[in-house]
Amino acid sequence: MQKWAEHAPMNYLHKFHLVEAEKARVLGQFFEAEEFYERAIAVAAENELIQEEALAYELAAKHYLARGRSKIAQTYMKEAHYCYDRWGATAKVKDLEKRYPQLLNTNLVRQSHSIVTDETIRHPTAAIDWAAAMKAAQAISEMIHLDQLTATLMQVVIENAGAETGALVLLEDDRLTVVAQCSGSKQCNLENIAVAGCATIPVSVIQSVERTFETLVFDDAISEPSFSTDRYIQNQQTRSLLCMPILKQNQLIGILYLENNLSTGVFTSDRLQVLKLLIAQAAISLENARLYERLSDYSETLERKVEEQTQALQQEIAERQQTEAALRQSEANYRNLLQTANSVIIRYDPQGRIRYINDYGVKLLGYEEHQILGRTLFETIIPDIEISGRDVKPFVHDLLRNPQSYPQGEGENLCRDGRRVWVVWSNQAIFNEQGDVVEILSVGNDTTQRRQAEEALQRSEAKFRTIFENSQVGIYRTRTYDGLILNANQRFADLFGFDSPQEMIGIEHTIGYWVNPSDRQQGIEVMKRDGEVRSFEAQMRKRDGTVFWGLFSSYLNADDDYIEGVLADISDVYDELRLRKQAEVALQASEAELRALFSAIPDPMCIFNGEGQLICAIKGNPSYGELHREEYFGKTLHQLYAKEQADEFLSYIQQVQRTQQVLTVEYSQWIAGREIWFSARIAPIRHEQVIWIARDITLQKRAEAASILEERNRMAREIHDTLAQAFTGILAQVGAAKQVLTDDLEATEAHLDLIKELARTGLVEARRSVVALRPQLLEEGSLQSALHRLVAQLRTAAMDTTLYYEIEGAVYALPTEVESNLLRIGQEALTNALRHAHADEIRVQLVYDRDQFCLRVQDNGQGFGVGSIPASEGFGLLGMSERAERIGAQLTIRSQPGEGTEMIVTVNREGEQ
Repeated sequence: MQKWAEHAPMNYLHKFHLVEAEKARVLGQFFEAEEFYERAIAVAAENELIQEEALAYELAAKHYLARGRSKIAQTYMKEAHYCYDRWGATAKVKDLEKRYPQLLNTNLVRQSHSIVTDETIRHPTAAIDWAAAMKAAQAISEMIHLDQLTATLMQVVIENAGAETGALVLLEDDRLTVVAQCSGSKQCNLENIAVAGCATIPVSVIQSVERTFETLVFDDAISEPSFSTDRYIQNQQTRSLLCMPILKQNQLIGILYLENNLSTGVFTSDRLQVLKLLIAQAAISLENARLYERLSDYSETLERKVEEQTQALQQEIAERQQTEAALRQSEANYRNLLQTANSVIIRYDPQGRIRYINDYGVKLLGYEEHQILGRTLFETIIPDIEISGRDVKPFVHDLLRNPQSYPQGEGENLCRDGRRVWVVWSNQAIFNEQGDVVEILSVGNDTTQRRQAEEALQRSEAKFRTIFENSQVGIYRTRTYDGLILNANQRFADLFGFDSPQEMIGIEHTIGYWVNPSDRQQGIEVMKRDGEVRSFEAQMRKRDGTVFWGLFSSYLNADDDYIEGVLADISDVYDELRLRKQAEVALQASEAELRALFSAIPDPMCIFNGEGQLICAIKGNPSYGELHREEYFGKTLHQLYAKEQADEFLSYIQQVQRTQQVLTVEYSQWIAGREIWFSARIAPIRHEQVIWIARDITLQKRAEAASILEERNRMAREIHDTLAQAFTGILAQVGAAKQVLTDDLEATEAHLDLIKELARTGLVEARRSVVALRPQLLEEGSLQSALHRLVAQLRTAAMDTTLYYEIEGAVYALPTEVESNLLRIGQEALTNALRHAHADEIRVQLVYDRDQFCLRVQDNGQGFGVGSIPASEGFGLLGMSERAERIGAQLTIRSQPGEGTEMIVTVNREGEQ
C-alpha cells in the first residue's frame, strides 16, 4: 500500500496513513497513532473523499474514547456523523446515534416542517461545524471585490450546507437580481439576471421570502402544497430546498437559495445555524464590497477632475489592492483555524468577561493572551467614549443582555497602547439546551483603513471644492446642444459680469456670449473628434457688451451630453502678444540691417568662447587666412596656430572676459609668404563669448616705420648741422689757441671767447633738442604745477564732472625723470576716469611726506570687478605699470563694480634723489 500511495497519493495515501494509525494504536504508540489519524483526515478531505474522511474521524473518536478523552472523542465523532450525513449514509448515521448517544445528541432530528423560525435555531446542537463556519467567515471577511465575494460565498455555503446547486439574489436598485448561480465544484455563473426572468430558480419561493423575511426549508419541496404549482419545482422535481433572507439592520439586502435533488431532508437545523452565522457575516461583507465598489467609482470620477489632488489616494488604493491576501488554506483543526483567521474572533460570557481571543485579535489590540483573558470588555477594548463623542457603554450592556438584537455593528475599539481601531463586528449568541445565552461569539474585521480612506476622500472633496470656488480661472459645465450653464464657479461669473454663479446656473446659455458663434461650433467639432480642446482662443462678450479674449481648455462628455472646462481672460496677454509680434517684426528688420552692415564691413570677424574655440567667422574683403571656412568651426586656437601665438591670443580672450572691457591689441602673422600686421578689437558678448574684429594695418605700420626712420635722419642732420659743427669749431679753436697761447695773448683771448660762444651755441641747440622730447607742462614748471594746469584744462573740457586737486605736506622737487613719469601716470589715470568710469567726481591728491611721495587719483564711477590686482593686468594699465617700474615706484589699483576706482603710486624720496 505504501508503494501505491507513492504513485497515486490522491487515491491511497489517506488509506496508508489510516492503516499506520491503527497499527500504532494496537502497538500502544498513541502519539504516533494520533498523528497518522490527523494525516489521514487531512488527505481525505483534500481529495474530497467524504466516506474515507468519515471513517478516519470515527476511528480517531474510538481511539480517544478508549483513552478516556471523551471531550476530544465527542468532537471527532460529531465530524464523523456530519461526514456520513453529507455522504448520504443514513443507516450509518442512525447506527452512530444509537451506539454513541453520550457523544451525539440523540435529540438531533431533522425538521419535518417547512418553515424554520428563529425559535428553532435558538437551541444549537452538538453537530454545528464550527471549523467550516470559521473557514467560511474568514473567506468572506477577506473579500472586498463583489464578484470574487459572491463566487467565494456561494462555493463555501454550498460546501458547508451540503447543497447541490445554489443562487445568490441581491437587491439592486430596489429590484431583486440573481448575481451568482453555482453548481457543485463548477465555476459560478456571475451573469446578472432579474429574478422575474430567471428560469433556473423557483420565483414563487424567492418572492415569498422577500415578503415575509422568513427562512424556508423544505425536506421534499415537490410535496409542499404551497409551492406545488411552481413550474421550476415541478420541472426539476426539487427535493431538499432552502431559501434564506440576507438582512442588514432588519433591511433585506439579498436572498440565498440552495437545493439538493439527490436526497430529502439535507438542510438540517445544525447546518441552518451555521448558515445563519455565515449569512450574518455575508451581509457585512456584501455591504463593504458595495461600498468599496462605490468608493472606487467615485475615486475615478474625482481623479478626472482633480488628478493632482487624488493621485496619492489612488496610489494607496492600488497598493491595498496589490497587497490583498489570498484565501488562507483551510485547516481541519478548529483551534488552528481560529488562530490563523484574518479577523478578530472573541468569545465572552453575558457579563462581558473574555473567555477566548485568537492570535489576530491579540496582535491587533496589542495584548498578550494572558493579559486579556478573564478580564471584561469594559476593562480592555471598550473606550469610555468614542472620539466622535458617542458613549458606547450602554450599547454594549444592551448587547450583553440581548445579543440577538445586535447581529452586527461597527465602532471604535481601544488597543492596549491607547490606539483606536474601527472594527465591524458580527455577533452570534450561543445558547444552552434550556435556551439561555451562555456565551457570545463575535467576529470582527478591522475597517480602520477603509474609514481613513473615506475621511481622505472627504478631505480631498473639500479641497477640490475650495479650489473650485477660489480658482483664478473660470470653471464651468455646460449642456452641449444649447450651451445651458449647468455649473460654474465665482470667477466664471465675474468674467461675464455677473455677481454670483447662481445668476447663471440653469438660466443663462453661453451661446449668446460668443462674439463669433462659429468659434463655438469649431471648438465642439474639435472635441467630437479628439475628445478635448486645449488653448482655444475666442472673443467673448460680457453681459454689458464688453468684449474680451478668452482662452478655453475643455473636454466633451458625449454620453451625458455636457462640456466641462476652464476659461481664462487673456485680453492683456493678447495685447502683449500683439506688441511682442510688432517688436519681433521690428527686430527682424533691425537684424536684416545689421546683417547688411556686417556684410559691408571689410574687416574679418571671428567669435570665440572662453576656451578659445572658434564658434563662427566672417571673411573680410580682402580675406586673410581660412578661418571663415566651416571646417574650422569648432576648432581651438591651439589647433589653428602655433602654441606661442595661440597662448597669446587665449590670454587676450580671457582678459576680456575677466574685465568685461574692450581690448585693442596689435600682432603680426605670416600669410602667403609676407608679414601682415593686424590691429584687433576684442569685445565681450553674450554666453561668455567674445567677438574678434581684425583690421589690416600693414600699410600704417610701414608708414610708421618710415616716419620713425625719417625722424631719426632729421635728428641726425640737426645734430650734425648744429651740435657736431659747434663741437668741431670748439676743437678747431682749442687747437688754434694752443698755437698762439704763448705768442699772442690777445689772439688767445679772442680764440677763447670764440670757444665760449661756440659752446653756448651748442648748449642752446642741445636744449632745443631736449625740448622736443620733454613734456611741455614740466618745461613750464614743477610736477605739482603741471598737474594743476592739467586739472584746470580738464575742468573746461569735462563740464559734467567735478575735479578736486589737493596737496598735503611741504612741496619738494623730484628728479626730472621721476616727475615726467609721474605726470604721464597721472594723465593716464585722469583720462581713464573721464573716458571709462562715467564718474561725476574725480579727486587728485599729492602727498609730500618726509620719506616718500604719493600720487592718488580717485573717482566715484562704475568701477570694475578686478579688486586689488597687479598693475600689469587689465584695464589698459600696461603703460602705467611700465612707467612705475622705470622709476622704482609702487602702483596699486583698487576697484569694485559700483564702488569707483582708486589709483595710488608711491615713490621713495631719498632713494630717487
